[in-house]
Amino acid sequence: MDRTVIYVSKRVFPVSDAVKVIAGIVEPARLRNTGLGVTGVLVATENTFAQVIEGSEDAIETLMRSIARDPRHCDVTVLRRESLLRRRFVRWSLAYQGRSAYFEGFIRPLVAQPDAPRADVDRLVDLMDRLAAPTSRRLSHEGGSP
Repeated sequence: MDRTVIYVSKRVFPVSDAVKVIAGIVEPARLRNTGLGVTGVLVATENTFAQVIEGSEDAIETLMRSIARDPRHCDVTVLRRESLLRRRFVRWSLAYQGRSAYFEGFIRPLVAQPDAPRADVDRLVDLMDRLAAPTSRRLSHEGGSP
């Protein structure tokens, strides 16, 4: 059975380096995730990261060990680790659409709070799902037409 991990963390590199550093995270992660059969989504803000990872237990544990050692962030806080009936981000080895100031207010309160309220974590994951959704799906969620 597949598993999912949702975590948040604080960035430790200067904002001026963000584009270069995040590109150095996203592209290699997409290749590695494809090889491991992992799917998910990453959100980066000016100060934080949030990520949902989906895959086999072994793949998830391999990635989480690597993530925990990564010097580009600190205070890695696992908010949820659970079994999945089906993947949410099946179309993405790693969905990422650039830095998002909007997400900062949802992520920052969860950093270093492993017992975050389930509703707050659910809200963050739902927003990440919408971010990764194809345009037509986002429009249908917003009451528009594809």
